[in-house]
Amino acid sequence: MIVVSIANQKGGEGKTTTSLNLAWGLARRGKKTLLIDIDPQANSTGIFLNPDGLEKSMHNIFQSKAKIREVMVKTEVENLNIAPSRLTLAEAETIAAIVDAPYILRDALADLEKEMDFCVIDCPPSLSIFTINALVASNFVIIPLQAEKFSVDGILGLQQTITSIKKRINPDLEIMGALVTQLKPQTLLTKTIIPVLTKYFRIFDNSISDGVAVGESHLARKSVYEYNKSSRQAQEYEGFIEEFLNELKK
Repeated sequence: MIVVSIANQKGGEGKTTTSLNLAWGLARRGKKTLLIDIDPQANSTGIFLNPDGLEKSMHNIFQSKAKIREVMVKTEVENLNIAPSRLTLAEAETIAAIVDAPYILRDALADLEKEMDFCVIDCPPSLSIFTINALVASNFVIIPLQAEKFSVDGILGLQQTITSIKKRINPDLEIMGALVTQLKPQTLLTKTIIPVLTKYFRIFDNSISDGVAVGESHLARKSVYEYNKSSRQAQEYEGFIEEFLNELKK
């Protein structure tokens, strides 16, 4: 099983949209895929389920160290399962003082190693114990971000955290690249910022342009491809998924 964290400590960068569309796209390609929502806002979960009606969620994983299998729910999308979140997950941040806190998610995933092809983790907009757990459990990190100054300013903290985890806990962790989202290609800011971003990370060749299809797909509770496969954003996410799969072959 290949585990991929979609992470950025800044909000509004496209983490949930990227997590959803990557997981959905992999499932559509016949890959057995698990989407894990570890953001207490539960936006990924809300596409498939009512978070308030859940008996079990990722809160149980972090509070009682249950197995993912115990909270995993099969979605209506073939090959796609979700380990859902709800607002109560925020209460579990108190585990940070526990010695084995960074390893909870990795241990919870252990029995799914041969059952799933991919696990995509939608991280919260912070460098909390949840994001640290995701990075410890992952093979790769993908960083969605906008071509804006404030997005660049937040990169160093994430980069330092990833470097520290790679050095101390998970030597196999790799940054696959940054995915530029909500792109406005003709602006001077974009043309200025993109070269700066390349100093920090590899930038995916495919980027996601600014447009209404993504927001509308959320309202429709669908992937952008299922919502409108002819939209520019649907085609761009398809290109990104293909680029992601090609990177794994290298």
